[in-house]
Amino acid sequence: MRKSLMRMTLRQLRIFNEVCDLRSYSRAAEEMSLTQPAVSLQIRQLEELIGQPLFEYVGKKLYMTEAAEALQLASRDIFGRLENLDMQLSDMQGSLQGQLKLAVESSCKYFIPHLFA
Repeated sequence: MRKSLMRMTLRQLRIFNEVCDLRSYSRAAEEMSLTQPAVSLQIRQLEELIGQPLFEYVGKKLYMTEAAEALQLASRDIFGRLENLDMQLSDMQGSLQGQLKLAVESSCKYFIPHLFA
C-alpha cells in the first residue's frame, strides 16, 4: 500500500463523497457548513496524496475521473464498515442503535399521525 494513502483523513473522504454526490464544490461546502475554498483545499490535498486528479470541469460541469470513481467506491466501503463497527460496539453495550430509513408516499402524512396518536 502506498504510504501516502495512509495520510488520508476521514474528514477529507467525507468532503470528497459530498462533492461526488452533489457534483459541486460550492453545494458540498454549503451542505457541510464549510467554505468553498476549504472544500477545494481538502480535494487538492487528496489529489496530491493520490497523485492524480479526482475531478475535471467540462464547461461548468464537474465530472469524476476514474481515480475518483475508485476512491468513492473504497470510501463508501470504509464508511460502511465503520458504521457496522459502531453498531457492533453498541450491541456489546446492550444498547440498540442504528439508522432507520423510510420511504413513504406523500399521502402518508395523513395516515401516520393516526398511527402514533
